[in-house]
Amino acid sequence: MDGDEESCLPANTVEHASPEHEERNKDLQDMISELPHEILVSILSLMTFKEAVRTSVLSRRWKKLWSYTTGSLDFEDSKAEQDISHNTKSLGAGRFKFIGWVNRMLNSHQGSRIREFRVRFDLNNRSRRYVDEWVAVALAKRVQNLKLDFLPFLRKFDSPRYTFPSKFILPSAKCRYDLSCLRSLDLKFVNLTDENLDCILTSCPFLEELVIVCSELLSHIKVKGSSLSLKHLFIHCSDLTTFEVSAPNLVSLAYHNASKGGPQVLIENAPLLTSVTLGALYDPVSIYLHPLCSSLPQLEALHLHMNLFKDGLEIPQFPMLFNLRYLTWLVQTSDTASLLGLTSLIEAAPFLHHFELKLEWTEPWRRRNAKRVNATPNQYLKEVKILGFRGYAIDSEIISYLLERATMLEEIVVDPHPHACLTEGTFMEEKQAARKKAEQLKPKLPHAAKLIIL
Repeated sequence: MDGDEESCLPANTVEHASPEHEERNKDLQDMISELPHEILVSILSLMTFKEAVRTSVLSRRWKKLWSYTTGSLDFEDSKAEQDISHNTKSLGAGRFKFIGWVNRMLNSHQGSRIREFRVRFDLNNRSRRYVDEWVAVALAKRVQNLKLDFLPFLRKFDSPRYTFPSKFILPSAKCRYDLSCLRSLDLKFVNLTDENLDCILTSCPFLEELVIVCSELLSHIKVKGSSLSLKHLFIHCSDLTTFEVSAPNLVSLAYHNASKGGPQVLIENAPLLTSVTLGALYDPVSIYLHPLCSSLPQLEALHLHMNLFKDGLEIPQFPMLFNLRYLTWLVQTSDTASLLGLTSLIEAAPFLHHFELKLEWTEPWRRRNAKRVNATPNQYLKEVKILGFRGYAIDSEIISYLLERATMLEEIVVDPHPHACLTEGTFMEEKQAARKKAEQLKPKLPHAAKLIIL
C-alpha cells in the first residue's frame, strides 16, 4: 500500500456510466451494505490492505469497516522511494511522512488479529522507537506473517541498521509476547543477534518460514531441534562463522554467502530437504556445493548462483544425485570463463529432467575458441533453457555438451539477450546476431526436439 489513507483512493479512474447502470450499482451496493458486520469484515479481510481501505469512501457505514479486518497490514510507498532516488535530500522528510502514515493507520486499526504485517521502507536504527511500537502491535494482534524490509533506497549501508527488539522475545524480558502464532518471519536489512535467533526458534513452535537477509550481527546460525516445524530457510548474510542445520521438516534451503571464506553448511538431520539454492559472491560456489550435496542424496532441485570471471570451475568428482530432476545455474560472467568444469555435476544426475542456464554478462567479452568435453548419452534430460544467449564460447560449448548428452531432448528454449550497457542501436544488432546463431542450433538438435527462440 502506498502513501497515506487518501492516496489509496482511485484518482481520475471513474468511468461515466448510464443512469440505469448507476441505479443497478447503487442497488447492489445497498444489498451488500445490509450484510452483517462480521460478514463484511470477513470479505474485506480477503482483500489487500489497499483494496480494503479504499472501501472507506463507499458510505458512512463502510468508512471504518477496514479497521476491523484480520487480513494484511501492508505498508510500502513506492512513489516516495522513486522520489528519494531522484532527490536524495528528501529522504528525511520521506521517512517522517511514512512513519506518520503507519502510526495513523495502526492507531485506527481495531481488529484483534492480523494475518500479515509488512513494512518496506528505508528505515534504520534512528527510527527504532516507532518500529518497535509497530512490531509490538503486530505481535499483540498475534500476527502470523511478519515481514520487515529496510533496504536503503540510496544503496548506502553506512547507517546503523534497525535491530530486532530483544525485549519482545527473550525469556527474561518483561514485555515478552507470545510468538506461538508466528508462521513466517522475513527480515531484510534488519539486524538479528545470535541470541535472538535462538530465542525465535525456541519460542515459535509453528514457524514454517524464516528469511534473514543482510543482518550484520549474526555470526553463528544454528537451526537445530527435533521439534522444529521449519520448512523453508533463506539466509543471505556475510561474515558468518557457523551454519548448522538439523531440521526434520525442512523442505527448502537457500544460502547466499556475501563474503570471502564463509562457513560450510553442516546438515545433520534433514530427511525432507529436496530443494537447495547456493550462491557465493566471492568464493567458488563449488566449495559449498560438494560437501552439502554429499549429505543430501534425496535432492530433487538445485539452483546455483555464481560469479565466473576467469577460466572457470573444476569439480573432478561429484557424488551421485539419483533424485535430482531440476538444475539451474545463474552465472555472472565474461566470455573468458568456461562452464565445462561443472559438467561433472550434470553427469552425476542421471535422471535430470530440466536444465536452465541464465547468463548475466558483467564484463566486455573477449573472443576465444570453444572447448569440448565428452558427454555420456542420457535419455532423461528433456528440457533445456538458455537465458542471456550470445553464441560465444561459454554458452556455445555448454549447449554442444547438452545436445550431445540429451539424446531424447524434447525442447530447448533460447533467449538472446545482449549486454545491458549497449546503446539502443548496438543492442538490436547484438540481439539479431544472437538470434542468427541460435537458428544455427537447429541441425544439431536430436530428432523431434523443438527449438524455441524468444
